[in-house]
Amino acid sequence: MKKEDIQTKIDIVLDNIEKLNSLKTKTYEEFRSDFRNVDSLLHRLQTTIQAILDIGSFIIASLGLKAPNTNSEIIEILSDAGYISWDKAEEYIKMSQFRNRIVHLYNNIDVKMLYEILQNDINDLKEFYSVLLGVIEKDK
Repeated sequence: MKKEDIQTKIDIVLDNIEKLNSLKTKTYEEFRSDFRNVDSLLHRLQTTIQAILDIGSFIIASLGLKAPNTNSEIIEILSDAGYISWDKAEEYIKMSQFRNRIVHLYNNIDVKMLYEILQNDINDLKEFYSVLLGVIEKDK
């Protein structure tokens, strides 16, 4: 398993996290007053979570683990195999479900909740990403 095989996914995550951190500096009023901030946050969250899930799928395929049928199963399979603790897996499954919400219920997302995610939960994305990179590095 080589990191180079998923470099484009890694690049997406790193670029998005950098841009999310720049959005994080805005006050709630600044954030909500410009639709581009909201749109950017939705897009960056969706593509970051998807890229992380794609990295998880790559790990599963590389290790020859059971193929997932859903995004949540990616996390469950990695947890069952001992790569992710179950308490963290529950958090990551919620991320996956939120990605689904962005994709399918995009017209029904509360801006205040979105801003709170930006302010409080971006580190969870970084953590999930770091856990998966650790699996790749360990299994070279």
